[in-house]
This record gives sequence, structure tokens and C-alpha cells, in this order.
Amino acid sequence: MNWSSIQDVIDWGSVPDWFGAVGSIASLLFVYLGLRREIRARRTDDLRVRATQARLVSAVAEIRGTSVLRVTVANESDSPVLDVAVLARLVPPDDPDDEPVPLAAAKQVRRIPGRDAQDLFVTVTAEHRLRSADTVLMELTFTDHDGNRWRRIGAGQPEPAG
Repeated sequence: MNWSSIQDVIDWGSVPDWFGAVGSIASLLFVYLGLRREIRARRTDDLRVRATQARLVSAVAEIRGTSVLRVTVANESDSPVLDVAVLARLVPPDDPDDEPVPLAAAKQVRRIPGRDAQDLFVTVTAEHRLRSADTVLMELTFTDHDGNRWRRIGAGQPEPAG
């Protein structure tokens, strides 16, 4: 028994029409994913090229006594780096995966010429007493010759700073 006065006739089309529609949607999706991958690859290449100078800037800490760090900031590139900020952090000895603790306020250096290094002496806060077995992680923030701002933690790769 049909409750409707209109006959229920639906034309679903033919099998070739369905295959054509599915194929069109699949090709659009394929093009979109390929374009997205290409954009990501170009951004990665651009970042790699921009980071050429940033990879040549590093900081190393040496523990001196129980409350002083000698930090050497090296710029191995040919161009100067500007507005350098160095922050020393102590890696917790009981849990190396835990967040490193800042040891002192950040030290600032206005400019480090190319192929040069600068030594900074950091006095740690009174609540910290350094031991020779402690691991100190250096966080370095600076501006390269092209005006890009970078952040580098320890020996890790430089990342654009916000």
C-alpha cells in the first residue's frame, strides 16, 4: 500500500556515471594532496636556506665553582648576529625528561661579529648550587644578518622565534 499519491521513482543513474563521479572526486583529492605536499616541501626548503647562518651560532657552558657559569657564544658564520640573549637552564638530575629550570636571568649581548666568540659569566641564583656532574642546557635567541629571529636550545636545530 502506498501512502503517497506520488509514485516513488528515483533514477540513480547508470554505473558508468557513478564511476565517472567517483573518479572525478578522487582526482581532485589526489591533486589537492599533491599540492599540499609540494607547499610543505617548499616551506621546509625555505626554512633550511634561511637557517644557514643560524646553524653556525652556538653556546656552550662550563661550570666554574658552585655558582658561576662561563658561557661561550660562538658565531662561526661570516656575518654578525645581533640582539643575542643567553639563558642557562639546569636539567633536573633525577628526571632528565622534566622541564629544565632557569638558573639566572638571561644575559644580553648586542652584537657578535662574524667568525668570533664571546665569553659571558653567569652568576646563578642563590637557590641553586652547581656541581660538576650537572647538565646545563643553553637557550640562545638571536637575530641573523637578514633580520630573522632564531631560537636554539642546546645543540638542537635553530627554530624561528616568534
